[in-house]
Amino acid sequence: MKRDECDEWLDQVLIERSGDAPAIFSVASSVVEDYVSNNANTSSSSPLLRRVPYCKDDSGDNTETQSGDEQFEPLFGIYSNKYDVSPTKITRTSKKNRKRTDLKLSVAYRGEQFCGWEDQRHELYRHANSSSSSSDNAKQALPSVQGSLADILGPVIGKASNTKPIEIKVAGRTDRGVSAIGQVCRIRTWNDIPNVEAYIQELVNREATENDLGLRITNVEQVGPDFHPSFGAKSRSYVYLIDLEDNTDDNDTPRITRDLVPRLDRMLRELEGKELDFFALSHGKVKTQTTLCTLHHSKVSIVQYIGGGDHQRQALCFELVGNRFLRRMVRLLVGTALREAYRGSDDESLKHILLSKDRRERSRAAPPDGLLFVRAEA
Repeated sequence: MKRDECDEWLDQVLIERSGDAPAIFSVASSVVEDYVSNNANTSSSSPLLRRVPYCKDDSGDNTETQSGDEQFEPLFGIYSNKYDVSPTKITRTSKKNRKRTDLKLSVAYRGEQFCGWEDQRHELYRHANSSSSSSDNAKQALPSVQGSLADILGPVIGKASNTKPIEIKVAGRTDRGVSAIGQVCRIRTWNDIPNVEAYIQELVNREATENDLGLRITNVEQVGPDFHPSFGAKSRSYVYLIDLEDNTDDNDTPRITRDLVPRLDRMLRELEGKELDFFALSHGKVKTQTTLCTLHHSKVSIVQYIGGGDHQRQALCFELVGNRFLRRMVRLLVGTALREAYRGSDDESLKHILLSKDRRERSRAAPPDGLLFVRAEA
């Protein structure tokens, strides 16, 4: 990776401050907490964020609907279904009389409490007998979101004699530390469960609250047999939020300020609506059939957290809607965009890096703390 003083600046203001998450990711944390804790705003149409002007000529886009805005309804105008039900009796019928029920779940979770979405216990225990340290690592590892849901739902929706984890399909497999407010997944059951949507939601949320799991189901609905949250998803939406720190008299400490926003926004909009090869902004061995991605919505704005509390904090907000996202693509895009904006590069600099297909041209990935999976559109 090629490095210069702009990469060092990025390290100082963002990369190396991941351990200082409350200071620079408090807005992201508050949004996630509102969903996971089911605070008042997530049960109404009240927004958690609103866009604010970043310069004299910018209106802040507070009232005008923009292309792709509907994908960010959970942030700028949200809703939630809430159930309150009593325990129900589950009936396991004979095979010939069974009817399969497919359920779509919307899930919110705190990334800091999980090793990621994917259940990795099979990897942790693969060599558990080879050494005591392997066994200790398996016991101390953070849980996965998928594994936590499977542990709760398996005894309810799975076969009575089945010892394997239930199958849970998901729209986007998030990495360790990445949070979600509208992750979409699918489960299936052959069991006869009265009022199944309400029962599943109440069960998971009760167990999560009692065991401080850091997750909550915000909606459950029955879907058709052809529904698949990954293969059937037309788009996925993410935001990356970084608290602004420009309201201070300290001019010596490097920080991310609002004067970078106009250039950042122009650079991101250059990627919008184009099928581009994002190999340069991906991580690890490519396991997908293609690295071509299309960003339907790509912009940067300043938002103000209005979800609650006395401090109405402002944050830099990267808004991305795409047909697919490669591993660590959003975090690498955020880090590289910030570096290029600080460097004063032209508006097409990100596109040039993508066209180079050279991973040495990018920056380090931004920390996972500011990244939120918002929703998937099937």
